[in-house]
Amino acid sequence: MATMRFEDLTQQDEYGMVVCPSVEATLYSDESLSKLAEGVIACYRLFLDRFGSELQSFLASAMVKAQKFSQKKADVFPTLCGDPKLATLPMFRVFRGAGNMDYMPPVFMAGSTLNRFSCLQVQLPHTYADRPEDVLAFLGQLASNFPYRSGYAGLALCWNDLSVDRETVVPALIKPLLKRHPGLSPGLGRNLASQPMAPCNWLTLLGPGLLAAAGGLSRVKGDLAGDGISVIEMGHGACIRAGDVPKLGDLNRQDDLPLYRRVGAYLKPWRTYQKFRLKGMDFEETEAWLARFDS
Repeated sequence: MATMRFEDLTQQDEYGMVVCPSVEATLYSDESLSKLAEGVIACYRLFLDRFGSELQSFLASAMVKAQKFSQKKADVFPTLCGDPKLATLPMFRVFRGAGNMDYMPPVFMAGSTLNRFSCLQVQLPHTYADRPEDVLAFLGQLASNFPYRSGYAGLALCWNDLSVDRETVVPALIKPLLKRHPGLSPGLGRNLASQPMAPCNWLTLLGPGLLAAAGGLSRVKGDLAGDGISVIEMGHGACIRAGDVPKLGDLNRQDDLPLYRRVGAYLKPWRTYQKFRLKGMDFEETEAWLARFDS
């Protein structure tokens, strides 16, 4: 049975990149925009400093069609964050690619759900899977500026769910990949913003509330650290690392990512059932995906 390669997760058509793999880092917060604005703008500046030369397009607020990104447009997101009428992070994406139907890393995404739960997500080229210390350091910079409730980092698919053309095709395309590879996320971080705890992954972040509920940093270290798992302080919370590098896993080859499962089983008491659907899945399939590391 053939091993899945990153190239096998990539699909293009005549319009551009349909879907491709990435290394994703996502942070969630319940704080108001007034408390998030300064930190999330700092995260945005960090992203631009590192990847600005690669970025080509952006989507903001109610825009339907992506526009060309340039230095002249770099202040769009900070300006939106200063809008006193907004309670949560404004919708904003900046990415590599020519437009709505040509979308690939690096991606910076901010947004919210239910006018309450805010989400900050970055997607890096999949080559960063071989640069785990760079990913950890960059995530640490984000976490130091963003008051997160929970978060994660690991391998994910990258596609533009705001494109009607892509949204009607991609969910069915990626569903079998998500069922086969437990280490792969669907790239829809904003859709999970209302979850009490982010799904476990290669890196799993516990904000101060979750960390306190688990007994504090020393307790989590004592319970989990060792045999390939490490726990470090990150920002105002903790980061649990399951293995040296992010992995796909492959249920067709009986690789169910035992380190991820150990972390997931430990954190299961705080991963409560939420009845909602990921795009392309029904309620039961969504819950099965969220619970894939519960035991």
